[in-house]
Amino acid sequence: MLFHLVAAGKCQKPQWDPRILFVPDKESYDLNETVILTCPVGYWLSHTEVSCMKQNPRQGSTASQIIWHEKNGRGRWQPVERNMICVEVFQVVPGTLVVSSTSIKLNWTCSFPDACQHMQATCRLAGHSSPPCKAEKITEQEILRGQNGTFACPPLQPFTIYSITISVPPSTILFTQHLRTKATVPQKPEQLQLDASTGTLRWKALPSCRGEITGYQLNFTARRAHDGTFLNFQQVTVNHSVTQYTPPPQSPGTKYTVTVQGLTVAGAGDASSLEFQAYISVSGQFLGSWPWTAVTVVVVLSVMVTLSAVIVWFVLSRRRKAVPIKAEEDHYVELQPYENSDIYSVIKGRSLSEEEAGRRWDAVPVFPETPEAAIAWCPSLYQSC
Repeated sequence: MLFHLVAAGKCQKPQWDPRILFVPDKESYDLNETVILTCPVGYWLSHTEVSCMKQNPRQGSTASQIIWHEKNGRGRWQPVERNMICVEVFQVVPGTLVVSSTSIKLNWTCSFPDACQHMQATCRLAGHSSPPCKAEKITEQEILRGQNGTFACPPLQPFTIYSITISVPPSTILFTQHLRTKATVPQKPEQLQLDASTGTLRWKALPSCRGEITGYQLNFTARRAHDGTFLNFQQVTVNHSVTQYTPPPQSPGTKYTVTVQGLTVAGAGDASSLEFQAYISVSGQFLGSWPWTAVTVVVVLSVMVTLSAVIVWFVLSRRRKAVPIKAEEDHYVELQPYENSDIYSVIKGRSLSEEEAGRRWDAVPVFPETPEAAIAWCPSLYQSC
């Protein structure tokens, strides 16, 4: 195609398809200056490099011509013989672009066979990822052949943005789009713990790595502590910004199991669980749950007290059996004072009543074997002689 010079050594910008983008974009170009042509995404251009060159005189002519040239597939320059236009050649089949939590898949068609050669599809992580939502970098490339087909990215991570590009080398973009994989259920909350002084449950907030956290679900299961019999179940849902919850006062003698799960649009995730005994409440103040060590000490002390009581009862019962039951068999010994006689004392014997026998034997568990010993051991006996 012949173009007029706008000045010495310069060519006028060609009037081709208005959708064509010129790089650089100027009103005029120097001779032999290379210009890159591109079309909007989804359109194809047969040649992407042009240059304004001086054409050698044709046979029988002495005048030189200024003609735009295009670079062919072999890298050689040849005159442009027709208008350059952008052709819509590539299309994603409507309704076939499917995005899940771990994959992106689409069906495509190409209406211009020449443009379909050497097409390649690329799937890569868009942007940079950072902890705690660290995503693995991938760059998957696939050569597309024929005039239709299916392209799918390799296994991807949930709730992550990826770039899908289908192009023709060196620089023609037929399709490009940024897509986020769908959310999935979150991981389980960490650092679930119980504040024994207030009865408050606390946990660490979940990051939105697998989806936006919409809230937390708490499940309470109550059972009898001594036999594990089921009592009741309660479920509570709190906002995504809440990371603590104080349950209502619990019944004594009850063991509770609580689970905490994060929530996304995909549902509830893995659960963290915790077990605790019922709280003891005094004037509305929680004293905290009984630790297992305290329960053990109380049980051991109770057993020891009971055992001691049994031993004392056994000893007392044995001693009572050793006391004669019949008062008639017991004799009370009376001693007379010494009056300078050859007979030192006169022992009088008389029977004791049952009441006296019981009282005396209770006071004197072991009776002395001699009168002298009796006087020394119990002076009250001497006064009654």
